[in-house]
Amino acid sequence: MNATTLFRILSFILLPIAFFFIIMDLIAIVMALGNPSLLFPVFLITGMIIYVIVSFYFLLMGVNKKLPLGASVKDWIKVNAYVTLFLGFQFMLVSVSIFYMGSANLQEFADKAMAAQPNMSSQMNSGLFLKMLKGMAYFFFFLSLALLVHISICFKLLKEYAHLFLPKEA
Repeated sequence: MNATTLFRILSFILLPIAFFFIIMDLIAIVMALGNPSLLFPVFLITGMIIYVIVSFYFLLMGVNKKLPLGASVKDWIKVNAYVTLFLGFQFMLVSVSIFYMGSANLQEFADKAMAAQPNMSSQMNSGLFLKMLKGMAYFFFFLSLALLVHISICFKLLKEYAHLFLPKEA
């Protein structure tokens, strides 16, 4: 499998995930109006969304159809790829730390988290919480791998298809 095929596959996998994150980001923006400390995570998620959508546009119009693209498309991809790299490494760091936390530490964390939420539904117990935590860790680990591989291939394709980008106007 060559890099372009892998880029296509990853693009089609990341696109629906980005659409899901759009909904989550809109909710977070509303929450950030009351809690400005949420603005940085909102910024990171927005950067990932923009990267996935613009790189998908690059795939469809540039790589597939060989149409000329504006210089701003390349700029949007590069800037948001760096933000997405940071986010991908953060996702991986959190996931790996959950994987290596150990059963006793994870159980202690789950018990403390459940105790801190007294209004939690009675159906939610520490066992279910641990399953959800591990499931999210696997999801974010594979999402971070997909993002990091996608970005590295995208930078290679940006060099390979540099002739498609129109020069910047002064």
